[in-house]
Amino acid sequence: MTRKMEIEIASPPDREKLVANIFFDNEQWAELNQEEGVLELELYPRRDGMFWQLSLEDVLKALDEAKRRLTSE
Repeated sequence: MTRKMEIEIASPPDREKLVANIFFDNEQWAELNQEEGVLELELYPRRDGMFWQLSLEDVLKALDEAKRRLTSE
């Protein structure tokens, strides 16, 4: 995973369970949560309105790491 990708495990007030917020260059592009008993991915738009263009390998690594951290904590 590149240094530009970051994963933050959080406990937002509007969620009952922990979530994994996934950032690229300090901008959140996804959230992985397990509110419904299964892992669900929420995708966020870029602040500038442009499309995200991310390396598939980096995205898969970030999602795998987020899943590992979220389900093991």
